[in-house]
Amino acid sequence: MKWEAPEYEYREKGVSWYWISIIIAAVIIAFSVWERNFLFGLFVVIAEMLFIVWGNRAPRTVRFALTENGVAIEGGKSHSLKDFESVSATAANDGWVELTFTFRAKLKTPLKIFLPEARLTEFRNNMKLILREVPHEPTLLDSIEKLVGF
Repeated sequence: MKWEAPEYEYREKGVSWYWISIIIAAVIIAFSVWERNFLFGLFVVIAEMLFIVWGNRAPRTVRFALTENGVAIEGGKSHSLKDFESVSATAANDGWVELTFTFRAKLKTPLKIFLPEARLTEFRNNMKLILREVPHEPTLLDSIEKLVGF
């Protein structure tokens, strides 16, 4: 099974998103100057620049493939199905479903990829004997990401 999907979910950001981000960074930088921790201030400046650049970047389209061996991602990355404990499917926006693959290794962050909603039944038929599907439970990091709009 092969498909193309966006690299990540893009959330439109208004001008106020950037201003709030800059104001928060300025407050943290002022605190670091007050504490005379200039290295931390430099770190915040670099982090804010990356936050603005990455927040403005649109996702690229990536090719995915589901094979007997596992999940292959464009660019040579692949994960064996034996590495995963479970998968969950959550409706995203604009006709996409977010698949969240949970690794058996507890310290690894879950692998999240998008699948066209029209192909969800085909995906479930291919996976039902290989990997168990569980309901998606959003993590604290997922909630913060949606709140921030990143």
